[in-house]
Order: sequence, then structure tokens, then C-alpha cells
Amino acid sequence: MRVLLFSIMLIFMGGVVQAKNLLGLPDELTQGGFYVGKVAADSKLWLGDQKLKLSPEGYFAFGLNWKQGGMVKFRLLDAKGAEYPQRLTVSKQKYDVQHIDGLPPKMVTPPREVLNRIKADSTRVKKARTTDSDRQDFRRDFIWPVRGRISGKFGNHRILNGTPKSPHTGMDIAAPTGTPIMAPLGGEVTMVSDLYYTGNTLIIDHGFGVSTVFAHMNTVTVRMGQHIRQGDKIGTVGATGRATGPHLHWGLNWYKERLNPELVLGSD
Repeated sequence: MRVLLFSIMLIFMGGVVQAKNLLGLPDELTQGGFYVGKVAADSKLWLGDQKLKLSPEGYFAFGLNWKQGGMVKFRLLDAKGAEYPQRLTVSKQKYDVQHIDGLPPKMVTPPREVLNRIKADSTRVKKARTTDSDRQDFRRDFIWPVRGRISGKFGNHRILNGTPKSPHTGMDIAAPTGTPIMAPLGGEVTMVSDLYYTGNTLIIDHGFGVSTVFAHMNTVTVRMGQHIRQGDKIGTVGATGRATGPHLHWGLNWYKERLNPELVLGSD
């Protein structure tokens, strides 16, 4: 991912150096957005109360909640301990309401006998998303995992068979069953599983808490622990789990935050 370095403006207030554009980031961020920045080597950086992981060169990654407020605050310390508070504005996203009908009733209101399975599925996914490796695949530009019609957008408030459900946490790309799915970034496979809601599901770690998830797959062609390169085939499009037709549900995560994958894609 291209890192843009902006001009530096310093203002001294009460003995603390106030600064902007020291993070290699745009001045305005977006709800649900994923970002890669760069600070001077040997710095320390916090986003709110969370200390961010830095590469030896000073690269870092983070994502914003889909309902993030109008400003985020960073705290940057240089190698000598000088403090540079950073404040960046956050633009709001508009999230639509999406009605999806024709789902099997058990996929909207699951029967009691599958609740333990759903709980175990959730635990498995959460564990994979806590991976905190030193990989730096996240620094590359993303490529599309599959081409097709975008049939579901991140953040949509979903009404399934007339029942309101949680907002959509990824991007749906409709394509025929069997269409190859490619890795949008290099990484390591941290989960391959058949889950109740998302069917054949795959998670890939890209380093520094960044991961991508692929759901409703017809087939998965990689294995747990496998190291893959950007553009490698990882499986095929399907309609397993809770789906009304063949499509890829593609999600982007930064640790616990679910992010909007459409924002990291180019227009080509």
C-alpha cells in the first residue's frame, strides 16, 4: 500500500508538541476504513489507549470501527521521548437497509440443538482473528479475490425473512459456483472450517492483526498453516451456509474490528 508523507506542522502548547501529518496518513479517515502508516524508526505510537505495533522501519496498520466518531486521537513518542499528539477527523459512511427473503427458517432463527455449534464457531473465528504475527503482507495493495456483481455491502442493516439482524460485516461478490477465488494478499492460513452460518470458511493472516475471511465457499484448496502468495488460488465460489445463491462473502479484520474491504480496492 502506498504510504503518503505529508508536510509537517508543529505547534507548541504547554510544553507538549502538537503535530499533524506525522503518521503518513490522510488528514481525514473513513468509518470502517483500513490504513497503513509510517512513522520514524524507534518511535512509539498509540491509537487512543491501544499501543500500535510498529515494524523496524516504522510501518503500522489499524482499522476504524464502522460507527467510529468524528475524530481519532493518536499519541506519538519519538526516539528521544518527545510527544506529538495527533488528531485526525473521521468521515461518516451511509449504510443502507437490505431485505433478504427466501432463507430457510433455521438459518434466520436457529433451532436450539445447533446453538452450541454456533457458539463454538464464534469462538474459533475469534481465536483466528487474535493472530498477531510479524508478517507485513498488509503493506501491499489489495487485489480483488473474485470479480462479479457486488450483491451486499459492508454495514448494510439486514432484514432476513422480515426479521431485523446484525449489520453486514463484509462485502458480497456474486459469481457462478466454482469461480476461482484468489488471495488478495499473501499470508498464512489460520482457519479452515465448515461453520453453521458461513459454510466453508477460510481466514488468512496478513500480519499485525490484519486478516481476511472468505465465506460460503464451494471448495477450499488450501490447508491450515499453509503460506500463500498474493494471487494464489484459495478456493471456489459457492453457496454453503446461510446463502440464497452463489457468492463470496469477503471480510477484512484488524483484530476485533471488522472493516470495509471495498475501501481498499482500486477501481481497475
